Amino acid sequence: MKKTKLIGLLFLALAVGACQKPVEYPVEPHIAYEGFTYLMNPDSTFSGEGVISFSYTDGDGDLGLDDSDTLPPFGLNDAHYYNMVIDYFKSVNGEFVKTPLLSWNVQTQTYDTVSFSARFHRLRDSDEPKAISGTMDYQLTVQNPLSPDDTIRFEIRILDRALHESNVIQTEAIYTNPTMQ
Repeated sequence: MKKTKLIGLLFLALAVGACQKPVEYPVEPHIAYEGFTYLMNPDSTFSGEGVISFSYTDGDGDLGLDDSDTLPPFGLNDAHYYNMVIDYFKSVNGEFVKTPLLSWNVQTQTYDTVSFSARFHRLRDSDEPKAISGTMDYQLTVQNPLSPDDTIRFEIRILDRALHESNVIQTEAIYTNPTMQ
């Protein structure tokens, strides 16, 4: 009798689990800001870098690019080369203004515009549509050697392989020299 009850409970548990609907999200990626963390050197000094964390969902799971994704629309000079687009804002008189960040190029003896945008790899191996969710951490330099004591902010959006664009998230104010706070 006990064995029959145990088998009955097992079948009931399997039946309840089989009835659960798969998670569904829109095919457009959605991201939510989770936070920013300064990275410190082992000697407890600021490294000039930090990590932005955000969560994501995507209804068909087509987030990320392969190394071989170099033809249009993902070619080096194409608008969709980067699938994580990051804009840099600097506080000017208390208002955040989208600002190009410049870096001295020793070879050309000119200033280059720094890009924070990036390409991230596929999050799934299969092309079969399937909803996904998770979190992503992105490490980047936040301290500008030409102006080390700034207050900045980043805006981030991601794109999937079908070129669906996510919402835009923004960080809180980030002090580029946290030891001076």
